[in-house]
Amino acid sequence: MAQSLTRRQLLTTIGVGAGATAALGLWRTRPWEPGPTRRLLYVEGQGPKAWLQQLPQAWSPQSRPTMERLAADLQIGAIDLAMVGAAWLPQLEPRLQPFGSPELLEPLLKAARNPAVLGGSATAPMAFPWAFDSWVMVFRNRPAWLERSRREGWSLLAAAELQDEWILPASPRVVTALALQSLGHSPNTTDLSRVPGLAARLATVVRRARAFDSRHALTRLVNGYGSAAVAPSWTVIPQLLRDQRLVAVRPATSPPLLNWQVLVRPRRGGPVPEPWLQAGAKGATLNALLQLGFCPPLPMAALQPQLARQPSATLLHPGDGPMAQAETLQPLTPEHQAGVQQVWDVAMGERLRATGAGG
Repeated sequence: MAQSLTRRQLLTTIGVGAGATAALGLWRTRPWEPGPTRRLLYVEGQGPKAWLQQLPQAWSPQSRPTMERLAADLQIGAIDLAMVGAAWLPQLEPRLQPFGSPELLEPLLKAARNPAVLGGSATAPMAFPWAFDSWVMVFRNRPAWLERSRREGWSLLAAAELQDEWILPASPRVVTALALQSLGHSPNTTDLSRVPGLAARLATVVRRARAFDSRHALTRLVNGYGSAAVAPSWTVIPQLLRDQRLVAVRPATSPPLLNWQVLVRPRRGGPVPEPWLQAGAKGATLNALLQLGFCPPLPMAALQPQLARQPSATLLHPGDGPMAQAETLQPLTPEHQAGVQQVWDVAMGERLRATGAGG
């Protein structure tokens, strides 16, 4: 016999069902439920593990094998933050949104607020500079050359005694900038035709080089392929602790020539984890960054006592005075790029002719 419900039973059943439905809705939206995962991308080997581990739980740091791969993923993926070199900003800007959090920029050194470092405009910067480094000379078992580098600065790149010994960056822009500094000119000089002696100096520097290699310069140096190299300090500092044959110096005869590591927000990126950003300049996390060669662009006093404990403290931070005079390579205009390419082609032509004559 079919069972029937009384009016009281029917109302009770409806009430229980409504309560269960409401509870299910609360469970689905409860504040402690994990939200969507946020992604931070970095180039393999260039993301400080100690700092990345401090990211909030909702964040997932992910590496990419090359900067080219990372740049491509910024265009197609749902990415919230990315660690990049500031030199990539002109290429990446169409894919970015303003970084925001202007209060984070206030404590930074003036050098960090350079347009080439921040991108965008003064009111809407596209990047947050979290670390800087500078170009340095590295020598393997050559104490006499180390002393000469302190006296002669980047002019040592042209020394006849170092023929076929230098491993230089595979960047015409950087090598030309160092040649300009060796002659007492700004690395951002645009009219290269007006710099006396530049063509001859650059040709000599290029001719002295054993190789041009930006990615594996230190590996070549350690393995005895050449006895001197020019490299960013952040790649050198960890190696100095592992290999006592290596010594490095930043020439004091010229203003430091800086490189920058910055964070950027792709167009679809979410909010910035500000407490995490601030943690990178404090305590054990700061100490770990310094050991890896990454120095936040803050006054020296703000980095103590961790900076003072580092064996390579002078390479990490040249001091507030030198940092006030430091230079960063500016984005190239088409005219400037053509000028760099022209002097570089002439210098490489002389190198090839000299090699052919010697062979």
